[in-house]
Amino acid sequence: MKQHDNGNILLVSNYPSDVGYAWWLMEQFWVLLANDFTSRGAKAFLAYPSITQLPDTIKDSCITPVELDIPKSGTLTSELKTFIKTNNIRHIYLTDRAWFNPIYAALRRAGVRNIVVHDHTPGDRPAIGGLKGLIKAIRHRLPLVCADSQLCVSPLMRQRSISNGRIPSQHCHVVQNGIPPVPPATASRELLLKSLDIPGDRRVCITTGRAHPYKRFDFIINTAAELQKILPDNNLVFVLIGDGPDFNRLQQLVHTLNLQEHVRLPGFRTDAKEFLSAADMAMHAALGEGFSLSIAEYMSAGLPVLVPDIASVKQAIDHEDNGFVYEKNNVVSAASYIAALLNDENRRQAMGLAAKTKANSQYSLENCAQEFRRACQTLF
Repeated sequence: MKQHDNGNILLVSNYPSDVGYAWWLMEQFWVLLANDFTSRGAKAFLAYPSITQLPDTIKDSCITPVELDIPKSGTLTSELKTFIKTNNIRHIYLTDRAWFNPIYAALRRAGVRNIVVHDHTPGDRPAIGGLKGLIKAIRHRLPLVCADSQLCVSPLMRQRSISNGRIPSQHCHVVQNGIPPVPPATASRELLLKSLDIPGDRRVCITTGRAHPYKRFDFIINTAAELQKILPDNNLVFVLIGDGPDFNRLQQLVHTLNLQEHVRLPGFRTDAKEFLSAADMAMHAALGEGFSLSIAEYMSAGLPVLVPDIASVKQAIDHEDNGFVYEKNNVVSAASYIAALLNDENRRQAMGLAAKTKANSQYSLENCAQEFRRACQTLF
């Protein structure tokens, strides 16, 4: 990377130190930035709103963690202003923060010279034109209250930033989200299925993520009910791994639809990735994504993936090649594609191989890190 100007960098976490979700990827980015700043004789600080247990990745790095709240709006605390000045913070790296924010002017007055935002926010948003688009475009070019650069998790999300966010294109940079290859399970398929009370001769459709309405676990359960109508004697079990605010409602839905033999809701599992090796296909029904790491993991594990016809969700899936794109909100469409996979083992295997090949070549963590380093050459 380029020689930094004088000053240190403040990396910002939006969550307490013991919260996981997909922040493992952000930890990779934080460490890459910290290593570079350290190599230039500068320091990297990581601000958590609260610190309990630090992730191993951070404990083993050259990052200095601090308990410091970086507000999304309002005014800066005297503590934050003092920290910026005392520690010579000239760069700040934010995640999922707005491009336009009056608080950026306050950060600059405190001494920050370079504000970079990494956007992972999910969702599909229409292009904005006309007077509203013009006003937004003008506002998003005001230097003091706008970030200096934005990192986008895929080309589609960069286009969203330009056409909907009306952010100048020269400030939007793509760092394609990536994952490490998914290794084979350490436990046998039989033992994994037995732990969920699933007979060894059953087929499995897996989903991992937060049990949140936005992730549409309920749609998957309703698809399982529809599959029972299409193939009453099918041997497929849907395994939905994850906990969240929708969990109790989902349990009730399974009971109401009498799907106890065809749906498992094991909640949060630290060994969730192990179950990818025990699955035959995967389904991801979210209403929107930035770029789904879960889908990339399904693919890397060699699973054909079923996704809705939503641009941000289907980014990685090539219909009929490495998965199926079903009609949005249509359980009949989703169930029919699942039935097609269930009845054709050769097709499942061919599509799974195509998925694995694409994931491990285009969506690898190694490629992601290389793109991040290249982008940072122009950002810092």
